[in-house]
Amino acid sequence: MNQNQSNSLLSNAIKERGRIYLEVFRELSKRYGAAEAVSVMRSASHAHGTAVGKALAHLGPRDFAGMAECFAKTPDDGVTYSTDIRQLNDTCVEFQNMTCPLKDAWIEAGCSDEEVCTLLYCASAWDQAALDTAGFNYELELWSPGKEGCCRTKITEKPVS
Repeated sequence: MNQNQSNSLLSNAIKERGRIYLEVFRELSKRYGAAEAVSVMRSASHAHGTAVGKALAHLGPRDFAGMAECFAKTPDDGVTYSTDIRQLNDTCVEFQNMTCPLKDAWIEAGCSDEEVCTLLYCASAWDQAALDTAGFNYELELWSPGKEGCCRTKITEKPVS
C-alpha cells in the first residue's frame, strides 16, 4: 500500500467516526434534548482526550517542537488535516487545520453550519482535555462559517502555580 492509499484510508476512517458521532448526537438529542446531548458528547470526548494527554505529558511544559510532531501533525505528519504550522518557536506552536475529515463527514451528511459548529464544540473537549492533561495552555478557535479550513490551535506554556 502506498502513502496516498494509506492517507485515504485514514481520512475515510476519521469520516466514519464523524458519522458515528453525528448519529450518537442525534439519538441523544431525540431522547434527552440537545443540551444533554452536548453534555454527554463533550464528557465522552473529554475522557478520551485525557488519556491522550497523559501520553503527551512528557512534552510539557515547553516542548513545542514535540507538540508539533506528536499532536499538531498527527496522525500522518499533518496530511489528513492539511496542518499548517503557522508559528513554532520556544514560546508556542500555533497551527491551522486546513481540512477536517470530521467536518467533511458532517457536511456530506447534510448538517447545517449550526450543527457542524455544535459537533465541533463537542469534539473540541478532546483537544482541551489532551492539552490540559499534557500540561499546556492553549487557545482553540473552532471553525465557523466563512472561516478558512477548520480549527486553529495555539499551544503555550502553562504558568507554574
